[in-house]
Amino acid sequence: MGVPHQDDLTLAQGETGNVSFLLEHRWTIASFMLCVMILLTRISSSLNSRSKTAGEHGAATVPAVPYWLPILGHIPNMAWDADGFVKGLRAIYDCGIFSLNFGGTRHNIICHPGLATAVLNTKASNANNESVSKRLMDLVFGFPSNELEKYDVAFEELHGLYRIIQVEPGLGKMVEQTARKTKENINNLVTFMESPVDQMPWEKVSNINVVESPNGERVVEASLLPLIRDFCAFTANPSIMGSDFLENNPQFFDDIWILDRGFLLLATGLPRWAPIPTLTRAHIARRNNLRRLETFHAMMDKQWDGNNDDPKWSSLDDVGDLIKARMDIYCKYKLSIRARASIEHALMWAANANSNSLVFWLVNRIYEDKALLAMIREEIAPYVKVEQVETGLPIKEPPRITSLDVEGLCDKCPLLKSCYVECLRLDTGSWSFKSVKSDFVLQSREKEAQPWLLRKGEYVHVAHDLHNTDPNHFENPAVWKADRHIKYDDKRVGTADMGSIRPYGGGTSMCKGRAFALKEVMMFTAAIVSMWDIEAAGGGTWKMPKHAKATGVYSTRDDTRVWIKARKMPARG
Repeated sequence: MGVPHQDDLTLAQGETGNVSFLLEHRWTIASFMLCVMILLTRISSSLNSRSKTAGEHGAATVPAVPYWLPILGHIPNMAWDADGFVKGLRAIYDCGIFSLNFGGTRHNIICHPGLATAVLNTKASNANNESVSKRLMDLVFGFPSNELEKYDVAFEELHGLYRIIQVEPGLGKMVEQTARKTKENINNLVTFMESPVDQMPWEKVSNINVVESPNGERVVEASLLPLIRDFCAFTANPSIMGSDFLENNPQFFDDIWILDRGFLLLATGLPRWAPIPTLTRAHIARRNNLRRLETFHAMMDKQWDGNNDDPKWSSLDDVGDLIKARMDIYCKYKLSIRARASIEHALMWAANANSNSLVFWLVNRIYEDKALLAMIREEIAPYVKVEQVETGLPIKEPPRITSLDVEGLCDKCPLLKSCYVECLRLDTGSWSFKSVKSDFVLQSREKEAQPWLLRKGEYVHVAHDLHNTDPNHFENPAVWKADRHIKYDDKRVGTADMGSIRPYGGGTSMCKGRAFALKEVMMFTAAIVSMWDIEAAGGGTWKMPKHAKATGVYSTRDDTRVWIKARKMPARG
């Protein structure tokens, strides 16, 4: 073996020194490389951010927002402060459209009402949300993955059945049933019963206390959100699911609200064992409700075959027409009991997660302003007849709603309807979502409007809340204004409409329950305002709860404690 040459020894020592240097300064080097990568990502995304003319008719590419982090793109910005981030971009991109990068995919965000209408009404072959809906059915509502092909085949027929609750006579039947139930239940919004055994279901979740006000009156102190939300749920849903379902499953809505809080986490596909308590609770709530709905559908099968002899399910004849019509489709395509349960699960979530919370915000807004409350009561009085019959007995009969004209409330009470629209504008944060299926040009109908090129594989979102709070479209957009949406004709007759607000989406993906939602929100609010006096607990200043992000209508983490007492009515003999 030869003796190492001096040059070889010097080279070996140099290599050892280099390795030692790299190890000693590895974090400095890694940080430097990360900074270079971030800087290059920013430069690269900035160079590609400008809109360029591409294709026919002068269509332009959507301007892309530069970002710093590769792969992640704008995900950290949305996680940190989504609302502030996108509102800042709205001010920068006054064209009403811009694109973000989420995990390497391009998401086009629209806040211009003309472009929003165009994308909501575009052909399904251009963009649709069917793949998204199917994914949510699987990940959120528990549809069995091995039956998704059956779901695809049955989808058009199931989807078509929604006409039952959109037009007459089905819509009118649901409204009539709900109005009748409202007249029955509204006297028991609070019962002054302190024992949970004697309370109504909506009271049991509202931390009820019977207290004495400073002037010596007995009042009920309650948490307003669960009280209103569950009152609406237990009053409206018998028109869909019939009376037996809630009688046998009074905890059903507790789990609906838990699932709603974990909705977005479930949609990610994260498993139950992920260390996120909200997600774990949502998984458990879904399991519980699917079991309840499976029992319901097992009994519906027996009812369909004429073999139902269970006394706990003896009133299935009053199940709503939509569910009954679905039974034929379920049988036709041999959908399992679990599949049927998950479809009903999605229906019950959609029917309750947003409209019930909207009543809560509307009640808050009206009772916060005593002058507005008085005007609303005067406006709705011809359409909500309240009577207290004088019997001459020591114990007086409580006042009752004897007539509830829902059509009159919707068509002839512009102030109440304007309040409804204003709550949709300011108390909702909904976005509509579609995946782009083929390259197409998007253009609003305004004269000389800029056409935009959307490409296959991208996504498009209509950010309704960005338009609803845009100072270019609404004066003082952060201020809730009761009469903002009233327009007067030559005879000073007022009407209120939605204008450019699109909380229910549009086109084929428009919310199927929107017509019923308007009527139920108007009737519930009118009934509460007519029958009950509500003030902040302790008699102080009414404090509006803060918004908390949800899937559509905002929720809140604030506990709005109120005092409730029956409104005094003029006696009639």
